[in-house]
Amino acid sequence: MSEKKLIAEEITLLHEEIAGLRSELNRFRGEVAGSQTNSLFNEFRNQCAVEMINGSLENAYELIGNEEKECPMQTKCIPHLVHFFEELGDYTRTGQVTEDNIEKMRSNFDKVKKMAPFDHCSNCIGKAQGYFDQQIGMLQTIGVYKNETDMQLQVRDLHEEQVSNLIGDPLSSAVRVRILKSLYNGGRSFTELSKLTELRGGNLLFHLEKLQSKGVIRQRGERGEYQISVQGYETLNAMAELVGKLGVNYSKT
Repeated sequence: MSEKKLIAEEITLLHEEIAGLRSELNRFRGEVAGSQTNSLFNEFRNQCAVEMINGSLENAYELIGNEEKECPMQTKCIPHLVHFFEELGDYTRTGQVTEDNIEKMRSNFDKVKKMAPFDHCSNCIGKAQGYFDQQIGMLQTIGVYKNETDMQLQVRDLHEEQVSNLIGDPLSSAVRVRILKSLYNGGRSFTELSKLTELRGGNLLFHLEKLQSKGVIRQRGERGEYQISVQGYETLNAMAELVGKLGVNYSKT
């Protein structure tokens, strides 16, 4: 074999190795970016919740204090009752708003009731409990706190056809899942998606239109790049969480 042919083969092998390394680097970068995005989003959501709770502490003071203005225990009791909201804020800040912690705080409310020296103490404690429940409801609304009862109700109320349309159809194709994954960290052009999926023209367009019709991706302008929607973003996150819970071994797939 001539020297030129050997050099050409070595160059080809180097190109292949570089391409492989580039692919691995891009995959790693995507995984890191996805992890950072989720982490930042959760941190931002928790911080917003903390600010909402802290902002409502003043209202808690006022609402509880208005119950029994003449009570001689008022100045001693109010800080103890408001402590529940401060504790809830701490749990929210550290991502520990769990069912166990919420139940522990509710149990502490019951202990405070039993220790109350006057009959009218139940008014202040009841007001504090009602306001506490409102805060928990707010945390549930923005997704910081989910208890098992809520999940059971959500499963019971699922509409089969809606679930099939939302998840089954868009994710029933490995190609469509690949497209969604590729858009997770940024938009891509039709040409880029064509190279990624190795599909041309109408074949690729079929999958893109399927995803668009279900609202999981969108296109900027008539010939603009394709982007993942909030719905698509949350769908992928939910699928990643499901796969993790099921313990799927990626090395065997």
